[in-house]
Amino acid sequence: MTSDFQLWNEFVSGNDIAYKTIYDSHIQILFKFGLHFTKDEDLVQDCIQDLFVDLHKYRSRLRQTNNIKLYLFVSLKHKIIRSLEKEGKFVQLNSEDLPFNYSFSNEDEFDDDLRKRKVELLEKAMTELSNRQREAIYLRFVSGLSYEELGEVLHMNYQSARNLIYRGIEKLRESCQKNSILLMYSFIRTRLSLL
Repeated sequence: MTSDFQLWNEFVSGNDIAYKTIYDSHIQILFKFGLHFTKDEDLVQDCIQDLFVDLHKYRSRLRQTNNIKLYLFVSLKHKIIRSLEKEGKFVQLNSEDLPFNYSFSNEDEFDDDLRKRKVELLEKAMTELSNRQREAIYLRFVSGLSYEELGEVLHMNYQSARNLIYRGIEKLRESCQKNSILLMYSFIRTRLSLL
């Protein structure tokens, strides 16, 4: 298993197999990540394509990295921002203003009604977070980025990244607790109606 550092160095040195490996191993996760900023699948695919064309074209000038996924996330996010600005959907868009949508319903099949309702409750709570908090929680807990990596994607320091996650989780907890009584009431009512 080649490390990201080795794979990246091989790619930068002109190895087309390394380039293909990077593309193949990151294309799906980049597509999913891009769709959190816009539901325009064509725009996301175009941005990913442009990203890989630029990587190939300018590879001799790229900086070193030991985390290819992080490098690609940051690069794709910038490409999406520029594309949305060009389309006139946003004026002077920065990474803090960029919408970030996240839905759990596409992640798994629900094996029971209670689990489905819990996911709906969590999705409702997620809508109460800021775009930045949603993005941070996705990057930390779904994509598995460290706080240092999270800070790099969001252009903030380590402590700010931790604070953002902490505040987001606290807000989720408050919202879920507030709505859990409604969830249980709804679940019990549904079960009673089946009797």
